[in-house]
Amino acid sequence: MKKFINATIYGDSEAHEILVENGQFKAIGNDVGDADEVIDLKGSLVLPPYVDPHLHLDYIFSGLGEGNANVSGTLFEGI
Repeated sequence: MKKFINATIYGDSEAHEILVENGQFKAIGNDVGDADEVIDLKGSLVLPPYVDPHLHLDYIFSGLGEGNANVSGTLFEGI
């Protein structure tokens, strides 16, 4: 288990520690418990991962439902 201390955690100005076990977050806060390894982040900013949520309207089954059939099969009609 690893414990990261002295972190600046985006979205939580009160918490400064992160406890990680087997690659999963177990706790975020202060005094989160003991760990085998302690890593001092020295105030480094910790951010959530970047996610690019989007969809492709030209893919079949994107718009399933009544009235959403792409009869011609063209990209224009799919969008």
